[in-house]
Formats: sequence, C-alpha cells, structure tokens
Amino acid sequence: MTRPALLTACLALVLSCFVPACDGGDDSADTNADATTTTTGAMPCGTEWAEKDGMTESIMDAWGAPCMQKSDCTPVLGEDAECVTNILGVYDLPGGFCTKYCELPDTMTTYIHDAADCDPAGGVTCVGAKDLFTACIIPCENDSQCGREGYGCRTMPTLASEGDPTFCLMNTVDCCTTDSGEC
Repeated sequence: MTRPALLTACLALVLSCFVPACDGGDDSADTNADATTTTTGAMPCGTEWAEKDGMTESIMDAWGAPCMQKSDCTPVLGEDAECVTNILGVYDLPGGFCTKYCELPDTMTTYIHDAADCDPAGGVTCVGAKDLFTACIIPCENDSQCGREGYGCRTMPTLASEGDPTFCLMNTVDCCTTDSGEC
C-alpha cells in the first residue's frame, strides 16, 4: 500500500469513530434495570437490550467482568488488568469492563484471535484500532453468553466488516456519550 493510501485509510479509521455506524439494539428492553444514564440514548446505558435465555453460562466472569477500578480486575486477570468504563469518550461500558490492553500489528488489522498479549493460553481476542484503543475480549456466538445486564453479542461498532467476529458489548445507541449523540 502506498504511503498516501495508508494515511487516507488511517484518517478514515479515526473519523469513523465519530460517524454514525450503530444499530439500535432492542427497543423492547426491560426499563427496570439498574443503569448509568447517558444524555443521548433512548434508554439509560446498562438497560437490558439483548434477549438472553437465562440458562447459558456467562463468558463475562473474567474478561468483561464488572468493575469500578483496576483493583477489581486484578484478582481475575492479573497485575496488568484494567477497568475500562468508557471507550474513547464515545461509548460508556455499563458497570465497567475488566480487560487488558493489547497490541495490533498495524492500522489495518482490527482483531487478532488467540492474542498472546491477552492470554498466552489462547481463547482471547485483541480488538480495536492501533494507536487509538485496543483491548482483550472473548468472542461470543449469541446474546445469552453475555451474562451481564446491558451487554449483548454484536460486532465492534465502527470497526467491524462483514464476517467479523462478535463480542459481548454495550448497546451503541443507549451508551453513546458524544455531544452530538451520533455514534
């Protein structure tokens, strides 16, 4: 790839963080949930929006566990664990999200399965945009695997391409924190 094409691609990626590319989730969600309020969403951030069967074991007991500070994540993920409550000032993560930061090889790669800097044993994916935000997360196949209220199984907002893996993530409309309300 030529240098001008690479720079254009990088700029497009950065700008995509501020351009609408969200789905609305499920508007029939339970509104009695304990949630964090945002000023732009249709419901409070953290309100359940993804239907779950109530019987499937959660994959969010370590990666994606609730947290208020880094020390909440250290017992489950180790000393380099982080508690993320917001991504790039664009999305709140209801109840916090235990993870580790990781490295992607270049600006064109948005995920790496079995990322060694996430977990040397494998099974964890590094996702994000190089030099903007990257984090470790476990892929999911359905909403029921996302055992936390306010999370559902979906592709990464703004970054995902057709066929990309899905992860337990927040409702991109209700958890949008931009002044414009566009995520």
